[in-house]
Amino acid sequence: MKKVILLIWLIIPFMTKAQNNQYASYPEYTGGDLGLHYAPEKSSFRIWAPTATKAQLLLYNDGLAGTVTQTIEMRKSQSGTWIASVKKELKGKFYAFRVRVDNKWLQEVPDPYAKSVGVNGKRAMVVDLNDTDPVDWSKDKSPALSNLTDAIIYELHVRDASIAVNSGIKNKGKFLGLTEQGTKSNEGLSTGLDHLKELGVTHIHLLKYYEI
Repeated sequence: MKKVILLIWLIIPFMTKAQNNQYASYPEYTGGDLGLHYAPEKSSFRIWAPTATKAQLLLYNDGLAGTVTQTIEMRKSQSGTWIASVKKELKGKFYAFRVRVDNKWLQEVPDPYAKSVGVNGKRAMVVDLNDTDPVDWSKDKSPALSNLTDAIIYELHVRDASIAVNSGIKNKGKFLGLTEQGTKSNEGLSTGLDHLKELGVTHIHLLKYYEI
C-alpha cells in the first residue's frame, strides 16, 4: 500500500505539468463579445470551447422545466470560439450550451457570461438590460478611491440584513428592504443600509442574491 501511495505522489507532478502544457496550447481569445449580445432583431452568442468538435445552442421557453424548443448548431470561429445567431426576438427566452468532446456530448450548461438566469441557474435568460436598469442607471458612478486598498467591503446576505423582527424595516427579507431609508430598531439604532453607512462601508458584496 505504501508503495502505491509513493508511486501516486511521484506521478502527480508529471500529471500537473502535462495538464499545464495542455492548457498553454489552447488558443487565447481576446475579444469582448463572449456570451450573449441581444438586439430585438437578432441575438448573437459566442462561447470559448477549444477542445470541442461540435457545439450547440439550446433554446427553452422556461427557466427550469420544459423541453428544448430549438437546437441550433454553432459554427466554429476564431481562437477556439463557437458562434451562433438567431434572427428573431428572443427576449424572455432561456438558453444553454452543450459541446461534443472526444466523440461524446457533454451535459448542457448555462452561459457563464449570463446577466440573468432561471431558477437555480440551470439556464441563462435572454434579457434586455435597458428594460431592467433603474432610472438614470447609466449616470451612476462608483465612489472615488485614491487607492484600491481604501475600499471597505462588507459581505451582506439580502434576507439576513432586514429579517430581524425589530429591524424597523417593512419589507423584511426582501430586496425592497434594502432600499428603505431612516429605519431604526426599538432602541433607536439605525438598521439596514443606514447602519452600514454609519460603519463607513464603501462596497457591499451581496451573497446568494439570486435565490431568496
